[in-house]
Amino acid sequence: MVWIKFTEIKKAVNTLLHEKYPEYKIYGLEVKEGYEVPSFFTEIIDKGSSMETKNFAKGGFTIKITYFQKEKNEADQLEKTDGIKELFGLVFKVGERRLTTGEYSHSFVGEYSDILQISIDFDYMENTHKEEAAPVAGNLYLNTGNGQEGL
Repeated sequence: MVWIKFTEIKKAVNTLLHEKYPEYKIYGLEVKEGYEVPSFFTEIIDKGSSMETKNFAKGGFTIKITYFQKEKNEADQLEKTDGIKELFGLVFKVGERRLTTGEYSHSFVGEYSDILQISIDFDYMENTHKEEAAPVAGNLYLNTGNGQEGL
């Protein structure tokens, strides 16, 4: 079974942001102070996974992108909202996988509700079928007791 790795998702998100906004720093949740602005903080929230059938599993996650500005400017925040929405588009590439982009939303968080936070949902199906490692059986001979053999 090959699940999408969260490290690959995080790398793909940060690469997309860096390509569009190369002058902005991108941080993870471990940074609490001393970060430069303008910057983005990215996080991946697992929505869980479950086996649906013997050969398929279902998984999902939410990407959260928080934008910290040097000076508060709603027009700039809305431009980032539109730019990031276009950046992810209909399909998000993670390694060799292409995931259909789900619900896209934004809100304003923080003490004064003035920090932009974008959320993008993804749900996917995973093929869990394993190829048989053993060779397929060859001829089968069956003795039925009446002298006839072979199938």
